[in-house]
Amino acid sequence: MIATNYNSIQLIQTDGYMVIRNVFSAKEISSLRKTVKNHFKNQGLLANSGLTQPNAAVEVSDLGWLFYHPKILDVMRQLLGQEDIMFTSHCDIHCRTLSAWHKDDGMGVMEGGYFGFPAYDKEDCRVYKVALYLQDHAQNIGGLTVRKGSHKFAEVDKGEEVYIKTKAGDIVVFDVRLNHTGQQDILPFLWLEKPNFLLRKIMKKIFQTEAKQSKKYLKKLYEILFGERLSIFFTYGLPNDYTKNFSVNNMKRQLWQNKNANIFLSPATRQQFIKNNVLVAEEYFSELVNENKS
Repeated sequence: MIATNYNSIQLIQTDGYMVIRNVFSAKEISSLRKTVKNHFKNQGLLANSGLTQPNAAVEVSDLGWLFYHPKILDVMRQLLGQEDIMFTSHCDIHCRTLSAWHKDDGMGVMEGGYFGFPAYDKEDCRVYKVALYLQDHAQNIGGLTVRKGSHKFAEVDKGEEVYIKTKAGDIVVFDVRLNHTGQQDILPFLWLEKPNFLLRKIMKKIFQTEAKQSKKYLKKLYEILFGERLSIFFTYGLPNDYTKNFSVNNMKRQLWQNKNANIFLSPATRQQFIKNNVLVAEEYFSELVNENKS
């Protein structure tokens, strides 16, 4: 049993999130950027003004090392407060996507959400998502914004709004029930919130560009100035019914989005989880296999 950090456990249970600095080296971030960019060259789904890949733990096998990275396993065991933890098989990767306020508990996706019911008052419901942005977001608002303590409430507009300034290599671990959003506008700078709108109006008047086209031009400008914006999200939890239900129902969502039946992790990734004494939620995916056969 590892020595747990009681303050860290208390903080994530109270606030719903926690920032851990310098988890990954510059070399590791560079490797992840290469993997994600290569994948999106000819794969991925159009979504939210960018590209996304659901079920990336299965679909992008080169990411496997990330999920059982020693520092990730140590952080998750610290925050969950025990040696036994479960990988849910959830992972989404994103390229240039925009976002709006939401929760990741599935209440907006299916009836009862991923847990099967609103679980905001359940303390042993502890499913935590890792947000990893593959570039700095300390000088802009293109990273993660959360509403502190909102994992305890159903309302999406509840909680103190906090923008988290991260650098490449940092991670944010947050409760999947927490209200959060990624980048919301094309140019992610507070001082450009109104100019974003004005720029689109000017482009429409001078260059006769439609709103969709002007957004595309502004997005390209941002990428030229600051580089392509990439992120990875993946999820761990306590090995209990809450995590099992989340894993099964979240996988249903991922399979539906991908329009395929790719359920299981690669043998190499699975073997590494076994080697590191990590439980895998895919042990409970038999019903999904049967559904896809019928």
